Amino acid sequence: VLSGWSKADPPTRVARLGYSSGAVSFSPAGENDWVLATMNRPLGTGDRLWVDAGSRAELQVGSAVIRMSGSTSVTLLNLADGVAQVQLAQGTLNVRVRSFGPNEVFEVNTPNLAYSIRRPGEYRIDVDPSGNSTTVIVRAGQAEVYGDGAAYVVNAQQAYRFTGTGLNDYEHLAVPRGDEFDRWSSVR
Repeated sequence: VLSGWSKADPPTRVARLGYSSGAVSFSPAGENDWVLATMNRPLGTGDRLWVDAGSRAELQVGSAVIRMSGSTSVTLLNLADGVAQVQLAQGTLNVRVRSFGPNEVFEVNTPNLAYSIRRPGEYRIDVDPSGNSTTVIVRAGQAEVYGDGAAYVVNAQQAYRFTGTGLNDYEHLAVPRGDEFDRWSSVR
């Protein structure tokens, strides 16, 4: 007799923890306990990562690489064929997408918006620790920002800070020069 687990379909897509430095914690889907994350560990839908202050981590998902700065909380919301959806509760991500199929979806959800990447490129998403504002930067590529009843296209070399969930309270920013985390991400 086969157990129920052996009959279950394997996940269609997984992420892999490809790099970490400092304290990076992992909590499997449906669990409340946190353990030290291990290199090359496959991660699936529902898994969570916490990158402690002063630490760094890198996730590989298909043709995309997600680099996480310190004090960053990420949950893998949906990993399936052609779909990668992550939640950034707080902290900073640098995302590099090398290739993008016609029906692929790559989305980063924050407390106040959904950031959908539309083309290969380089992207940065910052969520303040209170979750009140999200700053999005498109260094190369194109993304779309979705909020309550509104959507905006963000093209290459554009940056915005959004406060609230309606996307009505926003500020257009000059694309900032890369900081130490951006330089580390470029070297990786």
